[in-house]
Amino acid sequence: MIQYRVAAIAAFALGASAPALAQEHSVQASITVIGRGHSETPPDRFTVSAEIEGRGASPVLALRALADAQSKVSDVAKLEGLDKVSFTTGSPALRPTFSPSCGGSGYDRDTDDCPIVGYVASMSMTLEASPIARAGDALSLASERGARNASVQAFTLADVSQQEILAQRAAFEDARRQAQALATASDQRIVRLVRLQDPSAEQYPPAELRAMHRVEEVVVTGARVRPTVSLDVAPPPVRTEARVLATFEIE
Repeated sequence: MIQYRVAAIAAFALGASAPALAQEHSVQASITVIGRGHSETPPDRFTVSAEIEGRGASPVLALRALADAQSKVSDVAKLEGLDKVSFTTGSPALRPTFSPSCGGSGYDRDTDDCPIVGYVASMSMTLEASPIARAGDALSLASERGARNASVQAFTLADVSQQEILAQRAAFEDARRQAQALATASDQRIVRLVRLQDPSAEQYPPAELRAMHRVEEVVVTGARVRPTVSLDVAPPPVRTEARVLATFEIE
């Protein structure tokens, strides 16, 4: 009997304190979703890459031939109508060449029986410029001046800030639609936005983001040139994507 009364008193005490405990540890109901959005904009900048090569019977002759080839190919930066030009080269390389009768692998070659017959000096080049309409002509002129394996590598935007805003706005609207659908399905309503963040923001510090979009321009002087063969290009729009992590309070 005594045990029963003690248990009853304890139960009453717990029951009396339950609302206070619930109030102290109450957690506001919320919905967290990931919204996705994108924007599409015509590109205004292109990148052409190619390889430059020089051959000679000696390292000096091969390097001299490479320098001559570089001088000719660099004229692509003077292409008529180009704007915001950036012309860069990769690190040069020099390698020996052997007679075709020697083995195809370097391990199969014996320099006594398979002497060096020449040298090849090479480097890569990259041209970034505007407008898009000149991309085909830039590739044509680079090939005409002796570049090898020339190709238009990319079509981009010089400034993506406005496109990022549009994509983020679309991502937020997507998050709001998802949250509204979940709230309606659970007979709740959205009260307010509690938290909003970019899930990938921590991967790139602000300084690094700015560096990704910075372009070092080259001031081109001298007479403008034209390619013998003109090429037209029609690239697809640049797609800018965004994600947001949004938390909404519900009741």
